[in-house]
Amino acid sequence: MKKCIMSLFALLIVFGLIHPAQAAGETAFYDGVKVTHADGGNDQPFAKNEKLMIDLAWSYKASQPDAITLPDTFKVKEDMQKALTTKDGTNVGTVKVDAETRVVTAAFANVSAIESGASGTIFIPVVFNEAVVTVAGTYEAAFNMGQAAPIVVNMTVENAAQVGTGALQIVAIDALTKEKVAGSAFTVVNSDGKVVASLTTNSAGEATVPSLSYGTYTVTQTAAQAGYAVPADPWKVEINEAVVTKEVAHAKAAGLTGGLTITAVEKGTTTPIKAAEFELKSENGLFSKTVVTDEKGTALLTGLAYGTYTLKQTKTAADFVLPTETWDIVIGRQTPVEKTIENQLINEYGTLSIKKTDEKSGDALKGAEFSLYYYTGDEKLVAKVVTDEKGSAEFENLAAGKYTLEETKAPTGYTRSSEKTVVTIKSGETVELTFKNAKSSTTGAATTSGTKSADTLPRTGDESSMMYMLGVILLVAGAYLFMKKGKRA
Repeated sequence: MKKCIMSLFALLIVFGLIHPAQAAGETAFYDGVKVTHADGGNDQPFAKNEKLMIDLAWSYKASQPDAITLPDTFKVKEDMQKALTTKDGTNVGTVKVDAETRVVTAAFANVSAIESGASGTIFIPVVFNEAVVTVAGTYEAAFNMGQAAPIVVNMTVENAAQVGTGALQIVAIDALTKEKVAGSAFTVVNSDGKVVASLTTNSAGEATVPSLSYGTYTVTQTAAQAGYAVPADPWKVEINEAVVTKEVAHAKAAGLTGGLTITAVEKGTTTPIKAAEFELKSENGLFSKTVVTDEKGTALLTGLAYGTYTLKQTKTAADFVLPTETWDIVIGRQTPVEKTIENQLINEYGTLSIKKTDEKSGDALKGAEFSLYYYTGDEKLVAKVVTDEKGSAEFENLAAGKYTLEETKAPTGYTRSSEKTVVTIKSGETVELTFKNAKSSTTGAATTSGTKSADTLPRTGDESSMMYMLGVILLVAGAYLFMKKGKRA
């Protein structure tokens, strides 16, 4: 009898009328869960007031999924309904989230059409429930998702401002036609008053600033395409999720407007200064704009109403002195007014470093005297130096410009070089030159090397050569007179 019952049970299993029992984890629709920041990062701690994301991983197991309830550690701000998609983007059903009950319901549109092994992730935006997460500390959230045991997620929460980063995307459009507008420039300032980005919309009318720390930012438009007005007032934006998009409508300009092009350069040169900040204010103080120079040292303001403004530089690049003066700017034409601002280097002087060595052995030579002259004008002497026991000497605090260097005394036992070297000194830089001397028994010539180029000039008017030529002339003249006297005799 027992054998008959067992045989009957086996036949029922074969024909599918009885299914063998399976562990809960093998049939559960949901496979796992993660709690992350809005940008997808899961580094801890979390901030009490930040926006979070719950990631529910799922896979198809030949049946409709059961509804689950999110832990009361979290709050869903609003009802949500969206497509249930696989990891390759295929739409296979719908997902609904009830904000009041926190119930998540997923449903397949057509079970028979779903491929075996299909899987994906459901992303649900949430925040901490302030009634549960009351103070900073460690909290755990237990997710009952059809597994044999709840999946527990531990979280460290702090009271600090929101942590994490997001991106700001600005989309410029025509106020009437809604067409995208290229060439709109914006400055983004954080809550500490620091300019964190300067951006310009591309041909698609878009500009993006990535990796902004969560917080409040002030955005000011500084320029627009010709024919469009530039709003005078800045606007604030809260970065609290992966991407915050702000659409900026552009109205046509009314009346006459002009512009201002600012160029920041190193004093006495055309070298551009990047990241110099300028503030432009109207006479009544109601209008104020901040701009930052780009790689070319320029910044542009457009859409400026005719009138008088005050320009002030508020920041400069490292190694430069911030000017204290202000400049009056008069806008009275449609073409941009151009203003060049010079910044003085903190160290405006340069240094010339000399090394003297033996031509063959490379040993340092002490006692070589060098004289430095101005290259232009009357070529006055600037200074003299003598090499020390290391064969080194320096001309310090030299103003930028060209000089002529000459060896005026050789070390004892060595031949003095008869060459002159033209040296170019730049602010804040050191020019290094090496000269080699031959011993007195040989003819020596100085050579130069180092990090900067130097031109060599031949030395003229050597006194020994002149005396030799004079002696030859006198001998020839004497011989001529002697021969002439002999003929007469």
